[in-house]
Amino acid sequence: MRKIKLVSVLLLITSVLYPLKITDSGIIFEHEDNNANSVYLVGTMNDWDTTATPMNKDEDGIWRVSLKLNYGDYAYKFMADGNWAIDEYNSSIEDDGYGGSNSIVSFYGKNSLKIDKKNKAKLIQSSFNPKVYFKGQYFSQNNFQENNSNQYMLDKPEHDLNFGIQVKFNTDFEAYTLFNVNNIKEGTDMWKTHFNYKRSMFKLNADYIDIIAFDNMGIFSFDSPLNIIGDIGHNNYDFGFNYSGVSAQTSSLFTDNFLSIIPIEIYGKVLLADKVGFTEDDVSASRIRLTKSFSNKNKLILGLSHYKYTTNLSDQFYQEHDNFSYDIRFYKQIQKSNWKDSMIFSLSSEFSQYENSDITSFKNIWMSGYNFYLGSSLKFPAALKVYGNYIHSSFDISGSSSVDKINLGLNYSSERFSWNVGLNHWENNISDSLGWVDYYKYFEKSGGNGRWYQEYSETSFEKYTLLGYDKGVLLNSKISYTFNLFKKSLKTVLINTFAKQGLLTNPKYIENIFIIEYEISDVWMFKYDLRIPYYNDLFLGLETDFTDNKDVFIDEYFELSYNISSDIWVSFGYGINPFSMDNLTDKFHYKGREEYLDSVGGLPSHLDLYYGGLGAKIRQAEDSLMNDKMILMRAIIKF
Repeated sequence: MRKIKLVSVLLLITSVLYPLKITDSGIIFEHEDNNANSVYLVGTMNDWDTTATPMNKDEDGIWRVSLKLNYGDYAYKFMADGNWAIDEYNSSIEDDGYGGSNSIVSFYGKNSLKIDKKNKAKLIQSSFNPKVYFKGQYFSQNNFQENNSNQYMLDKPEHDLNFGIQVKFNTDFEAYTLFNVNNIKEGTDMWKTHFNYKRSMFKLNADYIDIIAFDNMGIFSFDSPLNIIGDIGHNNYDFGFNYSGVSAQTSSLFTDNFLSIIPIEIYGKVLLADKVGFTEDDVSASRIRLTKSFSNKNKLILGLSHYKYTTNLSDQFYQEHDNFSYDIRFYKQIQKSNWKDSMIFSLSSEFSQYENSDITSFKNIWMSGYNFYLGSSLKFPAALKVYGNYIHSSFDISGSSSVDKINLGLNYSSERFSWNVGLNHWENNISDSLGWVDYYKYFEKSGGNGRWYQEYSETSFEKYTLLGYDKGVLLNSKISYTFNLFKKSLKTVLINTFAKQGLLTNPKYIENIFIIEYEISDVWMFKYDLRIPYYNDLFLGLETDFTDNKDVFIDEYFELSYNISSDIWVSFGYGINPFSMDNLTDKFHYKGREEYLDSVGGLPSHLDLYYGGLGAKIRQAEDSLMNDKMILMRAIIKF
């Protein structure tokens, strides 16, 4: 097998582009300038009046204004804090007669947003005049750990700098490269660290095809219910981390031209990737999607996907996972004049079939199976969404095994109150010849999907007490309510998790989390986070008794934060912070306690090999979480 070679070191920007957008009667103009205090749209549509059309800055930091326009061609610019700027996402320009340029757009009704292709081609063929931006984040963490003398000693401070270089040639040609500096990963002082390459991506939009080259960047997730590509592991990672490769997909221009011939939208995508490092693991995937839109905003989607994973173990021996899937989805949107939003109903189904093979001089299929999905959701016009799905996974390895999973839930959200509740029920049919290692690998770690090579586990901490049983139920609830106290916002959150063998059986594990967030001022915030778990597992030897103080594990976290903005803040905490930064995505998520328990107890590596002694390891981890107190100082700057 050959490794896929990337032909360029330029890679795509991770941020979202903001082009012109069309409406039924006009155009939405957008301008990106996070530092501007005021931005105006100025052009022929308002007789070049520099104050007639102010733009508004939305929550995403983008300046926008929507205008109703008559058919015609328009020249325009933006004025940001008194400085002129053209639309950098519109490559159609003209000489303004004063040594600069105007942006040009043509509008002739719905689906007719145009740019001057002659000017566009001329711009691309001329000398490049790229715009270079620096994007990234700096994160600092200082832990003061309590020792045996009840003194708090400073651990080695962590400094993590993601320094990204973003290059924009025009809307069709962009690149992004990210370098990282981290003194803990290098095991040295900050002043001895180096800029280390981390990830990059490159994008080229041709007329009919969009091409992406990537290296160690999660960017792909097929839009089918079973996500044959992406949606990986308990953290639902996109595909691309630890891989490099290239992808090509059809463009909107291709879709529009096809629609002019046959009233069906067609979309195609091809992915080729190679695992980063010295391994010989290759991935190839493809997807075709056909969409038929009907009246009353109804839509039918048919999809076909293929995924192949190949690992070369020697010159004469390699293994292969070959997977085909077929999916169908139906959407119906209902709108009435007195409704704030639309009602949306969806129904979807998917079937995938795979083979895992050893290939030498002949092909030996050592595992085969299939996955079937059926799901539906209903979003009401106001604040409620309900959903449900059923998944059946069956495979043959050392005998026939299968698992049936049912997921039900509802999400309700209003201005001050929200409630999310979910039920996950599964029933395993496990072959008697399947040992613990294979059970954990093919049932729990990979979720029964047949991907034996999967790196990121599907198994969450709350599921540990249910491992090995024929049936299991997880109930999750999150209630949030916000009100004013002394004219400042106070948010309360209650999170409950129940792990049970059946709907009518006593829980084997309960986790209760109570959170208070109080805005002391416009920039200062206080947070209190309390976790109280309850165990009732005779087999693991974990039995919580609050009267006798047996297996009682209560964990508290306090935090005071200073928030200049959502991108710049400093926090001072006491305890184990429930929020942790993901090493792959560089984003924060509410899994800090779970990651701490897994790490200090060595739980994932233990379960990879053996089930015995799990209860003692969980008790050890819970004791550490409760007693291992620290003062934590964090700061972040995103730029």
